[in-house]
Amino acid sequence: MFLLLEIVLVLSLIVVTYFLLVTRVSLIINSIFQKKRGTSHIYWVYSNRFLIWLTDRPIIISAILFFNYKRLVNTVVERMNPSLEGKRVLQASCAFGNFSQRIAEKCMSEGARKVVIFDLIGNEIKHTQRKLEKNNAAKICSYLLEDAINIAHKNESFDYVLIFFLFHELPFEKKVASLKEAARVLKPGGRLIFAEFHKPAHWILRVSGRCFFKAFEPYANEMWDDFNAHQILNEETLHHWKTTKNRFFGGNYQVFTAEKIPN
Repeated sequence: MFLLLEIVLVLSLIVVTYFLLVTRVSLIINSIFQKKRGTSHIYWVYSNRFLIWLTDRPIIISAILFFNYKRLVNTVVERMNPSLEGKRVLQASCAFGNFSQRIAEKCMSEGARKVVIFDLIGNEIKHTQRKLEKNNAAKICSYLLEDAINIAHKNESFDYVLIFFLFHELPFEKKVASLKEAARVLKPGGRLIFAEFHKPAHWILRVSGRCFFKAFEPYANEMWDDFNAHQILNEETLHHWKTTKNRFFGGNYQVFTAEKIPN
């Protein structure tokens, strides 16, 4: 019994140490050596090819989100209605797990015209492309190296813009800029859908969440305190928006849907 407990504690320590190194510690090192490159906010786990491959395991990704990953992905997919026939879909930033595959499969099955996936990190694009190439739905996908705060597409180019757990990784000004860019490239009547952290209702989840953010996600606190997507969209863009929000795991996670109202 004690041996089993010791093994669990050692494995837990290894996992915690690993994620501290590839997230919080990497930010500190990046701030020293990469500040002028504008990528100091990017974790090694999202930029290093080997670390991306090592971390992108179903059990790891599910555990990070307290086993709510599948529910969150399912909800995003469900919000991509009505029919996708002839539609253009943009996935802003790559995502671990099977998110991109699920999106591509739904778009393929419903006759979507195109799925464009972009990321600031070349290794993320390559990793996602390798995963999707095993799927027949990959034929409608294209991949671009772009920054979410400066999307190189024309105004009103897409019917859907999807973002899966990107905002919490960005400093506040980049959060706002990337949301406004996503709104800009969305067609009137289209939908912007993102999954993210959300301020939970219970104090225990709030305390544990603050501790988690302090250790691993220093920019995630803003998802609770400052980043009001509904307000930003309606006050800082040229359109009005109809928004809805689904909460999960005691309010700890959200799927936010914003429909762009035609002028």
